[in-house]
Amino acid sequence: MTDVTLSVLGADRLWALAAFYAENLTLRPRFTKTGRWARRVLSGPDHEAWLLAWLPGQGTEMHDHGGLARPAAAAVSVVSGRLTEYTVVPGAFPGLRRTGLERGGVSTVDDRTVHAMRNDSGEPAVSLHVYSPSLDAMRTYLFDETGLSPAAIKRAGEDW
Repeated sequence: MTDVTLSVLGADRLWALAAFYAENLTLRPRFTKTGRWARRVLSGPDHEAWLLAWLPGQGTEMHDHGGLARPAAAAVSVVSGRLTEYTVVPGAFPGLRRTGLERGGVSTVDDRTVHAMRNDSGEPAVSLHVYSPSLDAMRTYLFDETGLSPAAIKRAGEDW
């Protein structure tokens, strides 16, 4: 678990909320062949939660949670299946750290982390994502041996 630096809620609280919501889900996810499915399941003054469904091979672009006006920290809990998180490791020669997340696994990222999530397994996966504060947009990036280059801004509810 990494430290969450600029969050309304701390890393421990985000982790606990993601694990709790994942354990107590009542909404059934939907799987679509066109891309991962996402639905906001809870929104409050200091955080929100999204349920995501991933078929094998589906994933996100490299992104941060920088938002339009304010950045958000996040915690991700795997409800079923397995996901892989790819996190950019900054430095003179940037790299990627690969972390496998199994059912019940939780990962947190701060508001400046650039990462991607992907279902690299052969089975469908479901995850619960908690953002603090609520996430209005993600900034996506291209990543190669020279580092990161900004690509696009994706708005919540419109672009995912």
